[in-house]
Amino acid sequence: MRKPNSGRVVVVTGASAGVGRATARAFAREGSHVGLIARDTKGLHVAAREVGQLGGKGLAVPADVADASQVEAAAARIEHEFGPIEVWINNAMTTIFGRVTDVTPQEYKRATEVTYLGTVYGTMAALRRMLPRNAGRIIQVGSALAYRSIPLQAAYCGAKHAIAGFTDSLRSELIHDNKNIH
Repeated sequence: MRKPNSGRVVVVTGASAGVGRATARAFAREGSHVGLIARDTKGLHVAAREVGQLGGKGLAVPADVADASQVEAAAARIEHEFGPIEVWINNAMTTIFGRVTDVTPQEYKRATEVTYLGTVYGTMAALRRMLPRNAGRIIQVGSALAYRSIPLQAAYCGAKHAIAGFTDSLRSELIHDNKNIH
């Protein structure tokens, strides 16, 4: 019996570990073709093997989501290898534990670039492909910290708040334009 989503093309950022890797495995069990994006090359290749062992097809594409050109190149490669991207999951993140005054400007910058801008760049790469087809799903992996901030996590909480605002704005644009992208 054919799996219901066999061959569906899915992209997961932050796919080398944690929630991203677990998400890739879940799509693999459905028979999906999974484009795996992260900086950890070793973890990506292990995740790609796991996807294959679970019934999907995995493609490891090392990239830093904080670099828009790398995200765009990764998306192009995944579509070249697998076909049209149907689902894009923005999961990559980084954080710094520390009091606001103890975190350096460079640490705030990196957390913001990976967690927030990585989501923006991933969404933009997905939209460049989905809008002409008028189809697709973009999933932002969220956090309760997008709605209720906690101590020692200012950089992460700020980035997650920004993602919520960005996504609400995008959603209203897609609804206004009557697009079949969710």
